[in-house]
Amino acid sequence: MMKKSSKSHQNSFWLLKALIIFFKIIGLATFAHRVVTRKKKLSYTFQYSECGIVYNVALSSLMIGSNYFSIPFRLYLNCENRSNLNVIFEILQTVLGTLVICTILLAYSIDQRSLVRIANQLIEIEHEINRLCCMYRPLRRQRVLCNLAVVCVLNVCLIIVLLITERLALDSGPISWLTDILPTFHVGWMLIQYFMLVTIIQANFAYVNQAIQNLTRVSTPDLRPQSLYRTRRVVGSNFTVHQLLQLRDVHYDLCEISEDISKFYSLPVLFGITFLFLTLTYNSYYSISPLLTPDEILNVCTFAINSIMWSLILIYPISLLTNIITKILNEIGKTGNMLHNLLRYAIDKETKSELKEFSLQLLHRKIQFTANGYFVLDNSFLHSLIGTVVTYLVILVQFKMGDSNSSGLHHNYTKEN
Repeated sequence: MMKKSSKSHQNSFWLLKALIIFFKIIGLATFAHRVVTRKKKLSYTFQYSECGIVYNVALSSLMIGSNYFSIPFRLYLNCENRSNLNVIFEILQTVLGTLVICTILLAYSIDQRSLVRIANQLIEIEHEINRLCCMYRPLRRQRVLCNLAVVCVLNVCLIIVLLITERLALDSGPISWLTDILPTFHVGWMLIQYFMLVTIIQANFAYVNQAIQNLTRVSTPDLRPQSLYRTRRVVGSNFTVHQLLQLRDVHYDLCEISEDISKFYSLPVLFGITFLFLTLTYNSYYSISPLLTPDEILNVCTFAINSIMWSLILIYPISLLTNIITKILNEIGKTGNMLHNLLRYAIDKETKSELKEFSLQLLHRKIQFTANGYFVLDNSFLHSLIGTVVTYLVILVQFKMGDSNSSGLHHNYTKEN
């Protein structure tokens, strides 16, 4: 068991190292990191770094300079099914993509100290959770590690397939990828980084809830499940009270770091999701535009796979983030319900007092993950986003059909004259 736990810890350490290096390359980790040893186990500590700020400023300058190539490329691109509306969308997408990347890079630079504090606090909470809930660590830690690895690999595969379909379907090159795929790539990984942090915190909230459940003792284990709940009692002791105090402190720290993470990602997520919304709307419109022109119906199959890949790579990071945020909010709600049930079956006054204090702490703290306060990032937002995209898509289709009818009438009138 010790060898398995050590191997799991080493895998987690190397995955974290690879992710830090990758995020540094794309400008999403401006801090410096240093390897430390704690109880014969490798860990990290994070520090403020001015080099990371300089690197992000350089990346922002390169993105702004790339517009001198990308905007003329968009204007003079010869492509089928390309109308004036397509040109407007493409120019807007290029400019907004540059703006979004620069905003994200500069936000990471300006608020670097907050990110360093979040990372160091998360490491400390991980050690505290491991100490309190060590009996659950081997299985759950390995599961979280595997989930994060699968998410990263799947996102890389989506990007590779998208590049292949772009090349085969549209014969696009590096300049086109710079204006189309690079902003989507950057925003997607920023959302996935956000998802990873929330996933770790959600797992820690689950560990705290498991530890709270272990404070109950069942007096008659042979009873049926219906009677089992009624015979539950909380044994009052100094150990129980001490355990409650520790769990309350850990839960408080988890709520604090959740609020810090929500605040840090608030503005980048607002810009990023706005860009993904525009890109998703445009690509959906562009994929069905051949259906609106009968003379070009043969191009539908050419764009179908590429359009599907675009939809997947745009929806994928948003769905991951909204789903895990919904889970963490549900996990926080479970804590309140369990404390209420424990309070009903607590025996001594001291345990009841600590449970009441814990309940009041939850009552006066409401955790929300928002995009700068404009909307809450949960599954309801994902449903609203898809509905809004469909609404705008219908409007654009009607505009396209009206424009096509006007062109046809004008052509017939000219021919008759």
